[in-house]
Amino acid sequence: MKSLNSLLALIALPLAAADISGAWKLEGNVADVRINRICTIKQAGNKLTGACKNQMNELSLTGEVNGNNITWSYDADYQGQKLTLVFKGALEADAAIKGSITTEGASGNFTATKQ
Repeated sequence: MKSLNSLLALIALPLAAADISGAWKLEGNVADVRINRICTIKQAGNKLTGACKNQMNELSLTGEVNGNNITWSYDADYQGQKLTLVFKGALEADAAIKGSITTEGASGNFTATKQ
């Protein structure tokens, strides 16, 4: 029975969500617009909260982690229009996330590195 419990524990390890709490430098491009922000992410279980900040403003984010797959979003104002930017990526190492950015009618890519 002890061996079975140990085996089940080992099988479950890859399914556990990575803890990505901390500050991340986010760089990306969507519809020829550069995005440079520092995102401070707080993780509780598989839920994410926090904020992404540049020199002009700070935007609240929400999201989730599923294994190494990470998704978060925030609302931004671009030339007077409210847009929701959705970031979907994968944790490549303890200090890097790479993925895509989507918003209504546009898409792009991003890289985030842990600070």
